[in-house]
Amino acid sequence: MLKTTEDQVNPPQSVTENKCELRKEVKDIIKNFDSVFSKDKYDVGALRVEPQRIVLNSDLPVSLRPYRTSPVEEQEIKSQVEKLLQAGLIKESNSPYSSLVTLAFKRDEGKKTRLCIDFRKLNALCKSDSEPLPLMDSLLDKLSKAKIFSSLDLASIGLLVLACAHSPKRY
Repeated sequence: MLKTTEDQVNPPQSVTENKCELRKEVKDIIKNFDSVFSKDKYDVGALRVEPQRIVLNSDLPVSLRPYRTSPVEEQEIKSQVEKLLQAGLIKESNSPYSSLVTLAFKRDEGKKTRLCIDFRKLNALCKSDSEPLPLMDSLLDKLSKAKIFSSLDLASIGLLVLACAHSPKRY
């Protein structure tokens, strides 16, 4: 059975003061850098990185017919695409490549939907990255002395836009 100590129930005054001090510091940081926080779900900013090249194992472009959708779903897809265009997160393209688009219901928001793109066929043709992901234990070791943790969800739209070189390169 787990026992609680007096210190766990009533932490020393110094712990409470440290938490209040840390909370004030965090609020000050947020206030000083308010321009980096999104105003709405389409205000995600931009990455300043070199254009990325997608290296493929084949010269054949991936081009798939759209999924069948109801008129209501089709209108919702058009609406979300238009908002992404207006926000500058996507742009119109005339490419031999096309991937399937569908709607998924947001778990937390009832009937609201989000746009999903099915890149499985394209991913199957991509050359694997030679740089492996870091080990979880190594990442946790690096975070062991951290005091503040946050999560970055790109304003819940799950969209990461990278500048890509114009034509894919065959491996």
